[in-house]
Amino acid sequence: RPAPGTPPRGPVPASAGGARQPLEFEELARSASSVVMLKVFDDRDQCFKTGSGVIVSDKGYVLTNLHVVNGGRYYGILLEEETDIFYTSELIKYHQDFDLAVLRMEKRRKPIPISDGTRRLVRGQKVVAIGSPLGLFNSVSDGIISGFRDMEKVSMIQFTAPVSHGSSGGALLDMYGDLIGLITAGYDDGQNLNLAVDCQTIARFVRGLV
Repeated sequence: RPAPGTPPRGPVPASAGGARQPLEFEELARSASSVVMLKVFDDRDQCFKTGSGVIVSDKGYVLTNLHVVNGGRYYGILLEEETDIFYTSELIKYHQDFDLAVLRMEKRRKPIPISDGTRRLVRGQKVVAIGSPLGLFNSVSDGIISGFRDMEKVSMIQFTAPVSHGSSGGALLDMYGDLIGLITAGYDDGQNLNLAVDCQTIARFVRGLV
């Protein structure tokens, strides 16, 4: 992949009004309507863990971490502004090395666009994280990209936005509202040392679904 900080190549995606402009945090927080909380149920119909997921397609595909859905017989999906829990057992695709998985639900919501990589990610740029840490549904936090790491051959973004257990599978957004990473891990012994699978790995994984 291009070295972090490499200048963009090619045109920057533009809206009808010209070049896209960065969004305010209040506007970015509205993307939470396309981030879900996942409840993972076992063979005894007991919820034994929770996590997060990101709607990445208008066909009902929800991207999350494999370690979130592993061991589940079926899954409950909680959406903002919905009182019902939507259930699914459709695990469409997964990749052990990338720690990524896709579920499918019947409910449809507007997806979060995956960054196409036109804007190169750089250290110090602002990011927003949305997930359900410790079951606190769709919490929003902000921070910066603090580095880029290759973890067991998977490209990761290190970022400072606070996350906790349950945030795994949540969205890491740039200031344009694009998905630049899927929140995957954090270091319990450190402070705000968190990792997300990068958008290029995500794009390869969901190719054909989005």
